Amino acid sequence: MTTLWLIIQREFISNVLTSRFMIGFVVCLISTAAAIFVQVADYEKRSAAYHVAVQEHQDETRTWDLYSQINPKAHRKPNPLSIFRVGMEKSGADMVSIDLATPIWEKDAQKQGSDNPFLSIFLSVDVIFVFKIVLSALAILFAYNTISGEREDGTLKLVLSNPVPRDRLVLGKYLGGMLSLFPIVVISFVVGLVIAFASPTTTFNGSDLLRLVMVLIVSLLYVSVCYLLGLLLSVWTKAAATTLILSMFIWGILTIVHSNIATFAVSKFPPHKLQPEKEARQQVEKIWEDFKTERDTYILKKWGYKYPVSAISQEEALSIQITMSSPWELGFKELYNIEPIRNANVSKFQEVLGYQEPLRIDYANKAEELLKRREEISERNAQLARDISRISFADAYRFAVGTITGTDRESYNDFMDQTRRYKRQIVGHLADKNAFSERAWFSSDKEAAELIDLPVFQHRYNSVSESFFRALGDIFILLAWNVILFIGAYLSFLRYDMS
Repeated sequence: MTTLWLIIQREFISNVLTSRFMIGFVVCLISTAAAIFVQVADYEKRSAAYHVAVQEHQDETRTWDLYSQINPKAHRKPNPLSIFRVGMEKSGADMVSIDLATPIWEKDAQKQGSDNPFLSIFLSVDVIFVFKIVLSALAILFAYNTISGEREDGTLKLVLSNPVPRDRLVLGKYLGGMLSLFPIVVISFVVGLVIAFASPTTTFNGSDLLRLVMVLIVSLLYVSVCYLLGLLLSVWTKAAATTLILSMFIWGILTIVHSNIATFAVSKFPPHKLQPEKEARQQVEKIWEDFKTERDTYILKKWGYKYPVSAISQEEALSIQITMSSPWELGFKELYNIEPIRNANVSKFQEVLGYQEPLRIDYANKAEELLKRREEISERNAQLARDISRISFADAYRFAVGTITGTDRESYNDFMDQTRRYKRQIVGHLADKNAFSERAWFSSDKEAAELIDLPVFQHRYNSVSESFFRALGDIFILLAWNVILFIGAYLSFLRYDMS
């Protein structure tokens, strides 16, 4: 045990006293601080925009006096952990407008983010990006000459001439190297956390802090993989320069190129063919034609009148004006203006509304299912690209952190699913009140709609345990890389030829 500790001390001191340690530490610290400053400023802007949007929506709800005017909005609250990992936080929808007769389609949801692609790229540089690039490169620079460099200067031969077991030597070099990288990772992370805490806008609860601890642990796992890669190649090669070139080549492939190639390949040759948008919209239009046919047929058969219940105008000399939405819109809305309304007997018209409005919502749900199936095909293709990408430890690290912080694609899909469930909640609420057949659906001349108890959307993030279990696959990949590379370096060094 004493021998192992001496090897760890020697490796730690030899790393810490080098210029690469100080340079790497400063670069990592400055990069992390800069990324945090940028992301905190961006988070403050998004938080301000979110609160303004929520307030405007609350003001809008106070102007509603008809059930048909109900148009709730589901806002996605900015995630404070996006300061560390941006993910989908700025590339997805931040608000979904819920119209009962309009299918929810992610493509038509309100987007957020900059219109300037170069600015968007700059704003996507976060702490995890810095760790993924800078720390991984630094770990390789610490490890590349661990064996091959000492072999060249004769130090390794001198060490092995003493009764030092090779297994302890390779284990000591690994632990000493990681011990020298540990303060760089932890201090950079803590400095970033302090800067984030300094902002009056950012608040982290206990759950957020636990997630950040998990992120730190996963980051150390990732750095360990990179160090072991350099260590393994240092054993396999005889010259330190060769080790460095080979290490940086493999590092570049796995951290930068691999993910882009996987995404490009899947987008170029998608395994699941995506339906053209024009064709999807035409199918939605056909669904609304089917709705009108079913509705008009039912009304004619039940009441003997053509829509919109011409009997009302015959009995009461009323004029019913209907404003319909554009056929190229996803929904099919009809706004009613009945004149004069004050003394009109609109009981039959209310019966019709009680039948047709739930039917309209059912057809909107059919259109939503059609569009959702199209989204699911696109998501399956994207998922395949992610699955291919996560073979790389760099992408497994990126996906694991995204899942833990709740900024990954699945968390965004959860938000969209929550908006759809919220829509069904609104419909169920109105159905319980028999609101579709109420006079207040189209007129407030006698009584305004009762909207005080209308359900309010609450965006829910996954719990820490849910996020952890979701990230478990990617964490396992990082652990597997650590085990494989360490065993590879360990066994290779046991057979290492000093000649």
